[in-house]
Amino acid sequence: MNFLLYLLQVHIALSLLYIAYKAISARNTHFGARRILLLSILLFALFYPLCRTLDMTTAIPSVLQFTLPEVQITPTHTPAGSSGQLSPYRLAAGLYIGITLLLILRMVIRLLSIGALRHRGEIHYHAGFRMVVCPDGTQPCSFFNWIFLPESVLSNPTSWYRILKHEYAHIRQMHSVDILLGESVAALCWINPFAWLLLKEIRLNLEYMADRAALRDEAEKKSYQYLLLDLAQGVRPHTSAIPFNHSFLKERIAMINSKSSSRLSLCRYLFVAPLFLLLIIGSQSCRQYSDREGENSHSTPSTTTESLPQTATVHEEPEQEPVFEVAEVMPVFPGGTQALLNTIAQKLKYPPKAIDDQIEGRVVLQFVVDKQGKVTDIQVLQGITPELNQAAIDVVRALPDWNPGMQDGEPVNVKYTLPIVFKLS
Repeated sequence: MNFLLYLLQVHIALSLLYIAYKAISARNTHFGARRILLLSILLFALFYPLCRTLDMTTAIPSVLQFTLPEVQITPTHTPAGSSGQLSPYRLAAGLYIGITLLLILRMVIRLLSIGALRHRGEIHYHAGFRMVVCPDGTQPCSFFNWIFLPESVLSNPTSWYRILKHEYAHIRQMHSVDILLGESVAALCWINPFAWLLLKEIRLNLEYMADRAALRDEAEKKSYQYLLLDLAQGVRPHTSAIPFNHSFLKERIAMINSKSSSRLSLCRYLFVAPLFLLLIIGSQSCRQYSDREGENSHSTPSTTTESLPQTATVHEEPEQEPVFEVAEVMPVFPGGTQALLNTIAQKLKYPPKAIDDQIEGRVVLQFVVDKQGKVTDIQVLQGITPELNQAAIDVVRALPDWNPGMQDGEPVNVKYTLPIVFKLS
C-alpha cells in the first residue's frame, strides 16, 4: 500500500475518533470504558487501513476456471535514470519518516533516563514492588514495576501510604503499556494534533483511574487533594523524564469532586461502533478508487485492444475450436507449476515508470494453452496501467511450450487464469 495513503487514513481515523471520544466521554466517570475506547482507537487507526475485505465479484467466477497461484513482483533494482532524481513523494515520505525517527529517538532517550534515575536512587522493596528513592523535587511516579518517590515523602507515613496506593494502581493495571503505545502513535502521527491530544487523554484517564484506586477506602477526599497540591508545588521543572510525571492537577481535582456517572450512560460508548464500521468501508472504497484512478490517469485512448485494461487481447486463435475450462489431463509447464511461477518472477520486471509513479496492484491475465502447447489468446481480465498490463502480457507471451492438455485421449485447448501482483515493498 502507498505509504502516504496509509498515513492519511490513519490521520483521518485518529481525528474522527478523537472527536467522537470527546463527545462521548465528557465529564464521564467510566474510566475503564474510556481506557478500552482509547486503546481501541489507537490500535484500530494503525491496522484498519491494512485490512482487505473480500470482493465477491472477483472471488467467485461466473464459470469454472483453473486459476494458477498468485505471482508477486517487486522492484529488484533502481530504474535507470531515476537514481539521481528525488520525486516529491520520496521527499515528503523521507522528511516525514525522518521526523518520526527523531521522536522515537527522543522517547528512547527518555526511557534511558528512567534507567539512569533508577541506578542513581536508593532501592527499597515493598509488597513485591521496587521503590526508588530520588532527590527531593522529583514527582512521585511509576514505570512498570518501578515506583519513584522523592526522599521527603518517606518522612510522612500518611502521604507515603496514599502515594503508594496511587502508584500501585498504575502498576497493577499496566498503565505503562498505554503510555508507550500512545507515545509511539504520536511519534508516527506527529503532524496530527489529534494524536497528541489522544496521548494527553490517555495520560489523564490513567491518572483518574489511579486517583479512584487511592480514594477507594477514603471517606474524606480533601486531604488527598491537598497532598496533590503539595506535591505539585514541590516539583522542580525538568527533574525527570518519567512518562507519568504529568500531574494534570486541575483536571484531577475537578474529577475527584465530580459525581459518579450512571451505568446507563455506558450505552453512549456503543455509538462509536458505527464510526469504526464506516471507516473500514471508507478505507476499502479509498483503496478501490485509488486503483481505478491510477488505472484511468495512466491510460490513454488507443485503437489497439492491448492498451485497454479490461478487454486487452494479444492474440486470438483463428480456429473456432472448443476451449476447455478443465480437461481430464491439464497442460503441464516444463518443470511444473513452481517452475512456471519462478520463470515469471525472474523474467517479469517492474516497469520504471510505475516505480516512479508509486503504482502497484493486481493484473489478472487469462490465456489458452492450445493443442500444440503454445500460449495463445492472452487477455487482461483485470488491469492497472498500460505499462504494468503490457509487462505481464509480454512475460506470458514469451513462455516456452507446455505439454498440452488431453481430453478423451486427444490434445485440446485449455484456458488458464493467472493473477500477478505488482508490489513496491
